Formats: sequence, C-alpha cells, structure tokens
Amino acid sequence: MKKLISSLLVMMMVFTMVSAFAEPVEKTNVLNAFLKETDFAKQDIALQAQEGDKVSDVVIRTEGNNVHLVARNDGTEASHIQLTPKEVYVDADGSVTKLPYAAVVTVIKDIVTELDEIVNDAVKSIPAEAVPTEAELKAAAAKAAVLASMAAQQAEADEATLLFAAVDFASYFKPEYILDTKKVDGALEVKLRSEAYATALGEAVDAMMTNPALAELIDRQAVLKGGATFAELQKSWVANREEILEAVRTMEKTEKVEENGHYQSHFQIGEETAETGILVCDADAWFDVEDMECEISVTMGLKDEDPVVVYEMAGALDSFREKMTVADAVAEVRYDLENGRINNCKINVDLDEDDYLKADFGRDYLYVKGPKGGISTSVRETWTGKIRYEVYFENAAGDEFTMTVDFYEDDDSLVCELTGSESDDSLMFKLSRIDKVAIKDLSTAEKIDEITAEQIEAEIVKVLNMMAPAKAAAPEAGK
Repeated sequence: MKKLISSLLVMMMVFTMVSAFAEPVEKTNVLNAFLKETDFAKQDIALQAQEGDKVSDVVIRTEGNNVHLVARNDGTEASHIQLTPKEVYVDADGSVTKLPYAAVVTVIKDIVTELDEIVNDAVKSIPAEAVPTEAELKAAAAKAAVLASMAAQQAEADEATLLFAAVDFASYFKPEYILDTKKVDGALEVKLRSEAYATALGEAVDAMMTNPALAELIDRQAVLKGGATFAELQKSWVANREEILEAVRTMEKTEKVEENGHYQSHFQIGEETAETGILVCDADAWFDVEDMECEISVTMGLKDEDPVVVYEMAGALDSFREKMTVADAVAEVRYDLENGRINNCKINVDLDEDDYLKADFGRDYLYVKGPKGGISTSVRETWTGKIRYEVYFENAAGDEFTMTVDFYEDDDSLVCELTGSESDDSLMFKLSRIDKVAIKDLSTAEKIDEITAEQIEAEIVKVLNMMAPAKAAAPEAGK
C-alpha cells in the first residue's frame, strides 16, 4: 500500500506540472491533447524518472474496471499493483497479495463493536449503590433546568441593563446641541462644538455612575471575572472628571463633504505646552462613483510638525495601491489588474536595514529579496520550443545557485527536465507513450496470499501494545 500511495503522489505531482507548463504561452491543455492522441489499443502510458543512466518508470494501464500500476527499474518489473472494484492485488518479487476492501470494512465494524462493548462493560462495572435512582436523576434534571433557566433570565436581564444604559448615555449627545452644520457653496460642513460636547459627556457619565442596575452587574462581573468594582470606577471618575473634560474641551473636529466626491476631515486634541503638543489627524479623500475610483490619505502627528503616521490608498477597477509610513518604516503594496486577475504586483516592507522585504512578481516572473537572501524566477519560450523556468537563489553571503526547469515535447513524451548549477546531471520526468508491455492479471495468479480482517486486527493490536506503557513488575514476596 505504501508503494501504491507513493506512486499516486508522484503521478499527481508530475501531471500537475505537465498540464500547467504551457499556460504562459499556449492556452490549450497539453496533457489532454497528449492523451487524446494516444492509441491505447497499441500503447501504454508510462511515467518515467531519469537521473544520469538510471531510469525508473510506472506503467499505467486501464482495462475495463481494473487499473494496473507497474513499477520498473531499467525496464525490469519491480512491483505490480492492480486495483479492482472489490480488492487490491500487490505483486512483489513474484508473491501476490490480495487485500479485499470488505476486510477493511469488517475491521472498522469490529472496532466500533468492541468500543461499544467496552463502554457497556464500564457501565455495568459501576456498583449498584453508586448508580443514581430514577428519582435522583429526575431531581438533578429539574435542578439543572432551573439553573439553566435562571442563567438565561440573568443574561437577558444583563442585556437589558446594558441596552438601557447605552440608550440613556447616548440621549445626552443631541446632534443639534453638539454639532454645528451648514452648507457653503453646495458643500456640507460639520463642526463639533467642543464645549457642548464636554458638558454632554460629563452629564452622561455622571448619570451612568448613579445607575444601580449597572452597578450590580459590574460588581457581579468583578467577582466572577475580576476587574474593577463599580465603587472603584466611581472613585476614578470623580478624581479625573475635570481633567478629562478639560482635555475634551480642547478638541476640534470638522468635516466637509463636497458634491464632487471630495471629503475632508480635521481632528485635533490637546494644548501646546513645553512638555506636550497638539495631536492632529487629517483625512482627505476623493470618491468617483461613476468610474469606481477612490483616493484616501490620512496623516497623524503633532501640529506644525511632520506627520508621524501617513496612510495612503488609491483604488480603481484596474489597479490598487496602499502605503503605510510610520516614522522611517514603510510598508507598501501595488498591483495592476487585468480581467479581474493580478497582472503584476510590487511589495515593499522596509523597517530597517536588518528587517525588510522587497517583492516584484507578474505572470511570467518573480523577484523576492530579504536580509537573508533572495530568489528570482523567469519563464520564457526558448528558440527550440521549450518552456523554460529559471530560478536563481542567493544567500546573504552572496553565494548563488541556479535551477532550470524545462517543459517540452520529445517524440512520444511530455518532458519535465530539472538541472542545477551545482551538478552536470539532470533529473528528468517523462510522461511517455510506449509499446504495450506484458502485464499479468494478478487476480488469476496460481497462489494468492489474502490479507484477512484478523491479520489487520492483529497488526493493530501490535501497534497499540507498543504504544501502551509497560506494566511495572510485581514485587517479590516479603519485599
């Protein structure tokens, strides 16, 4: 079975590579065309691997409901796997073994049955006095139902308490009281009245600090999960109330929305002192609904100084750009789209000289560089018709390694050839048409060793015994 799985994995890997290699140049599926042109009455398909003078292959043949996989070394049969609707046959060194699928199903059923018996035996081993009576079970179920109902009712009550507290808190922030709104030349301008906002915030928090239902909820959560009690929160608010409201009064917030899709926003808080500065956050954006385009810029820093944080984004149907700058660190990504797919992309992350990443890739190339080395690839069609992938590796010391992967057709073969700069030999995979080879029907062999459910179970027991901890030796008498 291991040989079967290994063969299938190799087949999947090479089939995937072969079917994909012509994509950059030709849009047809080369593998499908190759199989359609194969005369299966006279030819077999072989998956071949060649390294130097050594050749190994797997011959693949489908006959009715049977699938044959024959592994060969330099043309000599090494093993043969035959799959049928009911069993698997394996021929290794002239010895044929059969594994019926029904045996596997039987083992699974037996395992389930044994587990069920183990559970039943465990239940039966419980002393009668330890087994609760029907009345005790009913009482426990009733108690659990009451507790669950009480928990659900408490959760609903807590949700209602939080909802009412939130609604009451929001009621203090009336837009007509804290916002100044006007239209100027078709543009809507909104300005925050910081003094009114500070007053509303103070009154809202004062009211919240006198809410008994909220106090009970917070104290209960503090007992269950830890955290500050309601009295501690009240004390903290009283101690810091004026300082907080004074900071809020320094806030300036303006927004402007124009009919042409231009949006501007300005926010600042704090006062200019010898120790502190005014924190400023500005946003500028353009939205074009008709052409589905947008540009956004957000900056943050101290007033009258270079911004500390800059965020930029521009998007359209055929492109996207995003950049974040924090002090001297930069992270940026750009890509172009074609028919909804990325055509090319650039990524640049530069934190410092020891921590950076630069990447540039498209449909036929890739370049990546970091502090520990780099990798680049390219794909092209050679003059001889090969599809060639070239991969270059370089480490931080400057050592280079090159690997070339060629895909091409050679007579009756699809070929994948790998060569490296550190070796003159190449590794070659072929999907080839070969003249039909003699393949036996393993189900008609004179001697067939069948793997039974009992044998499988015995092997499982061996594995379990190996996994089980060794029992301590019994102490000798008198010791």
